[in-house]
Amino acid sequence: PRPIPNSYWATPLLLACEYPWSPFERSTVQKLDKLLAAGVRTFIDLTECGELSPYYPHLPALVSAHGIDISEIEYHQFPIHDRSLPESKEYMFHILSVLRDNQKRGRISAVHCRGGIGRTGMVVGCWLVESETAKSGEEALRIVADKWKTVEKCKRYPNSPETGPQFEFVKNFRP
Repeated sequence: PRPIPNSYWATPLLLACEYPWSPFERSTVQKLDKLLAAGVRTFIDLTECGELSPYYPHLPALVSAHGIDISEIEYHQFPIHDRSLPESKEYMFHILSVLRDNQKRGRISAVHCRGGIGRTGMVVGCWLVESETAKSGEEALRIVADKWKTVEKCKRYPNSPETGPQFEFVKNFRP
């Protein structure tokens, strides 16, 4: 089952979701709680510094409340400007290397941007190709589209990834 409404399991060890924190919403503590309860131990944040209120400082208390040792939690920030592409293909490979490492260790990762739509869909699409879950970028885009259709937010934002260049990046992605 999906831990939070605007999320989907891209693979058994990769959850794609929206930004799981806002200091102004009580539900955000619940979002992080639900991600931890679902087994997420690695957070991959695609937002830029200052784009949103950071949740990393709040993780130790939440993790402790779940009886999890903080040393089990990894947080990685790979900023990509909203509605844009990574600065290079190598930058995407760096993000994917974290996913690959976590997969080898059997760890569940959550990847997110602000809305969980554009940047997140792009990284998920590339990961599906990299991990050989999809044979091509086009197949990866179809998989992401099918999974995105199950997310509550798809009624307002019908496409993931979000922009033409993001679609092209995934379509043309080669490991």
